[in-house]
Amino acid sequence: MPGKRKLVYTTTIMASFARHDVALLSEEFEVVSFVFAPRRKWATPLFLLKHAFFLLRHLPGASISVTQFGGFHAFLPTLLGRLFRAPAVVVLGGFDCASFPSFRYGAHHRFPMGAMTRAGLRWATHLVPCSQNLVVSEPHYSADPRDPVRQGYKAFDPANTTPCTVIPYGYDTERLRPTGERIKGSFLTVAQMNASNFTRKGVDLLFAMAERFPAQRFTLVGHVPSMRYDRVPPNVELVGFVPYDQLPEVYSRHEFYLQLSVWEGFPSAPCEAMLCGCVPIVSPVAALPDIVGDTGYFLDRRDPDLLAGVIAEALSADQANRSQAARDRIRTLFPPATRRRFLELVRSLARP
Repeated sequence: MPGKRKLVYTTTIMASFARHDVALLSEEFEVVSFVFAPRRKWATPLFLLKHAFFLLRHLPGASISVTQFGGFHAFLPTLLGRLFRAPAVVVLGGFDCASFPSFRYGAHHRFPMGAMTRAGLRWATHLVPCSQNLVVSEPHYSADPRDPVRQGYKAFDPANTTPCTVIPYGYDTERLRPTGERIKGSFLTVAQMNASNFTRKGVDLLFAMAERFPAQRFTLVGHVPSMRYDRVPPNVELVGFVPYDQLPEVYSRHEFYLQLSVWEGFPSAPCEAMLCGCVPIVSPVAALPDIVGDTGYFLDRRDPDLLAGVIAEALSADQANRSQAARDRIRTLFPPATRRRFLELVRSLARP
């Protein structure tokens, strides 16, 4: 019986979505992985060199490559894929389809990252964005004049003709479920913290609401010791890295989940939180309207006064029905089988 075909997988972070995709792809392929994660910008050329050696070793005998996100690390798999005739799939997640100079986020306002990202997406065999807004969209939630109105990879490269299939993520509805006692009037945001995510993920708004609602509890998961804030309200708990298998317990302790992002693709944290019974309060960007539907609350524009009104409304209502509806929505629309379309696509593109 012949062995599995080889698949070369590259990612910038082995987060939950990457681990799940690797597990899924491993059903059909022998997956060899490379994590492209330089800790300092100056180390990027060294990682490109290491990545090149890795690809030269594995790509000639591989049936296909899959790269999680566009960027520096997608440049070589797509270029060498053409040389070795190995199909290259690039999964798009958000950063690779954006330019927000106002808070220094996105691949397309940086050089040479923007040029290398656009080249990699052109050379790819197939693109798999997790949300339609990553193709082209016009988000108006935050209207900073420094930021382009149009976002998405085709906004920055309209001539790109690479075939594209939108495939959202799916979630383990059994592992992600309510556990334990929920703290009434508690709010949670999970975000890998850095300077740009403080604004992009709406953590600044979380801090502002903590000051306006001192009797409520707010939690930020993803804090890193190197991150410095001007002031942390006393009712904000900063939590560092939480192992993935412990996140359901953290979600389940909170009544509301805040996802007040300026830009996203298909964010997993609100889906996971909703499966654990959190009521979502979100911005109307990316896939969030499709994720939340009528089970939560929307902040129509990035305005602290408007958000305070939304939170006051949420605190005054009985959330039991919304909590169950939030879980039911993710369980119905985005079960684990949703992502199997990704495996089917990769299988169809892989060479024998």
